[in-house]
Amino acid sequence: MKNFASCLALSVLAAIATTGCNNAAYQSGLASPEAPELIGDTDNLDSQLSIARLQENRGQLRGATDRYQQMSARHPENATIPHRLGIIESKAGNHDAANEHFRRSLELDPNNAEVLADWGYSLFLQGKLDEAEMALRQGLEEAPNNARVMNNLAIVLGHAGKTEQSLALFRQVSGEAAAWVNLGYIHSSLGEGEKAAECFGRALSIDDQLESAANALVQIADMRQQAEQRAARNSNIASRKSTSRKTRTEVANGVGQVVHASRQALSNEEVVVAHAAGQVRSVLKESASPANSVEVR
Repeated sequence: MKNFASCLALSVLAAIATTGCNNAAYQSGLASPEAPELIGDTDNLDSQLSIARLQENRGQLRGATDRYQQMSARHPENATIPHRLGIIESKAGNHDAANEHFRRSLELDPNNAEVLADWGYSLFLQGKLDEAEMALRQGLEEAPNNARVMNNLAIVLGHAGKTEQSLALFRQVSGEAAAWVNLGYIHSSLGEGEKAAECFGRALSIDDQLESAANALVQIADMRQQAEQRAARNSNIASRKSTSRKTRTEVANGVGQVVHASRQALSNEEVVVAHAAGQVRSVLKESASPANSVEVR
């Protein structure tokens, strides 16, 4: 079932990336910029921040980055600018640069739970679960009711194997049924298909109208069926290859036996021919001997 688990994890992660889950884990992640207000004075810092966020929303990340960097040179004390740069670099996979920006933002505003929420999630994406947990727990101390901090911490704890703590936080954010869905997605992302199915089943037992859980179970069933079909095809291919190798071996053995028999027959013929030649030479020799010759006078 290893292949099934791997395929399931990839498929579920793709679904999360495109649609998110029900009040779910992964839905928070890194903060997306809110739609900016109408822009007034473009020389004003708030207006420039609004333009940069609009560029982020439109996917114009190079332009947004350039604008943030220009603002940072003029307003080095502003903590929002390195925060947004950290998010952009993290989404691009430039983790070293992201970490530097997040650190800078926290130097300027040490108690900012939103920055801690985003840096914690960024550290999670880097596979640094212990550091991510530390950042997010600090964020939770600063803002105990911050849903994004709780959600991101629940994700990290789930991936670290701290299932009960993860589930408890998800319950606070989204309720009992959705909490089981979120935990199911975490098991899916870890390739733990059977555990994921159990979680989705628990969610449906609580709320039988929960589409996210039902869709996930259908997906798991489809993936399992496809994995079984692939396994059966691979088994048939291996069996045919084994039979083919056996047939080739038998043919080779048969050819070898024929060649050996032919060589043996030729060898026997050579012996007979040699024996006959010996007899002929003996007769000729006797006929040429003096005892049998006729004297001519």
